[in-house]
Amino acid sequence: MTSDTNFIEFALGIKDSNLIFRGYFYKFIRLIKYRVYEFTLIYPDNVCPECHQRQLVKFGFSEVNTKFTADDASHPVILRIHKQRVRCKNCQHTQLAQSPIVQKYCHIANKVRNKVIMSLQDDRTLDCIANDNNISPSTVNRYLDQSRAIAPLIKQELPINMALDEFRGVNRQLHFICIDNDGNHKIQAILPDRYKRTIENYFLSFPLQERARVKTISMDLNSYYQEIARRLFPNAQIIIDRFHVVAMLTRAFNQYRAQVMKRFEKTSRNYRLLKFSWRLYLVSEEKLSNVNEYYDRHIRQRVTSNERVDLGLQVDERLMADYNVMQSIMTNLSHRDMDGLTDALYPSEQISPQMTIVIKTLRQNLEYVLNASQFKYSNGAMEGINRMIKQIQRTAFGFRNFDHMVYRIYYRQMAQKKNQVA
Repeated sequence: MTSDTNFIEFALGIKDSNLIFRGYFYKFIRLIKYRVYEFTLIYPDNVCPECHQRQLVKFGFSEVNTKFTADDASHPVILRIHKQRVRCKNCQHTQLAQSPIVQKYCHIANKVRNKVIMSLQDDRTLDCIANDNNISPSTVNRYLDQSRAIAPLIKQELPINMALDEFRGVNRQLHFICIDNDGNHKIQAILPDRYKRTIENYFLSFPLQERARVKTISMDLNSYYQEIARRLFPNAQIIIDRFHVVAMLTRAFNQYRAQVMKRFEKTSRNYRLLKFSWRLYLVSEEKLSNVNEYYDRHIRQRVTSNERVDLGLQVDERLMADYNVMQSIMTNLSHRDMDGLTDALYPSEQISPQMTIVIKTLRQNLEYVLNASQFKYSNGAMEGINRMIKQIQRTAFGFRNFDHMVYRIYYRQMAQKKNQVA
């Protein structure tokens, strides 16, 4: 074998000793300029696979064009392989030489298949992956259909600490998702809907001994998630996510602030106090400054951030009461003070109707809200995965096939874990 042949086979990554390089040339196929490499594939053995006799004779060649990976997508590569055919003189069985670089009855090299699988882990469309590998989008979809092993339907065990949530997916339908809430945040299951029967049937597929191993379950304030957790996981502590608690409080405060603000003229000072710098009201009061002054152009005076909040709260007594309740709950949650959190949920001041509804809801789930201050677990990792899923769907312009969406989610999470390790 010449040095040129060694160099070309090394550049192509071909390690099959039965492939003999013959030459290369350029050829236009459908107005696309291809680089064509010609090989001869010889039959490696003299034993018939049917009768196991050593009576094989040469019986011609079969020409096959195999799509191969290319460093430049504008000049795709084709391997023109002349496969040797042999015939057994004993049983008349004919056999065609095969190579490990491509599967039998396939015209796309294994390296292309592997490259497509790696590309599915990226935030790219199927058309983009297909164009990059000189194949059709339907072929990429076919490879995606063969990825069932990445998302096994039946798993042997449940994570000890779980997080539950839902996301909007195929045809705007809500899908249930469950993850391991420990360090790896691996997806446990994605179900086609979030109906109670579907969720129960999934978890009932695990024996009671396995379900009893679960220690904590983080979730939002979805009532039937709590019912499922209490009934199916006897030893699990239910944790209401801290983010959802804070989001409910800030939403109620903002609703009443806007209601109070609309009582005043838009040119009035009170309106400007409540309209602008509204983000300061949602910041933890521990982070507000009493020292650093700045000029607020809306109220035309120099103030500190703490003074600016006080000026706005003086407009309405209930608004100040709402602010005190909100800040007290947020502070006790962050400090993991269960006694202080309990006291904050029973305020003595007159609060707004919006905040009253939130406080009533939190009291009804008092045990689970207190668990949020006791345990370190939350739905933070779940919200990150939901954000990743939204990006996948945005890039793909939505999905019509539930399985394709699930496989892309698993592939994307696999790529993120590799990046974290690297």
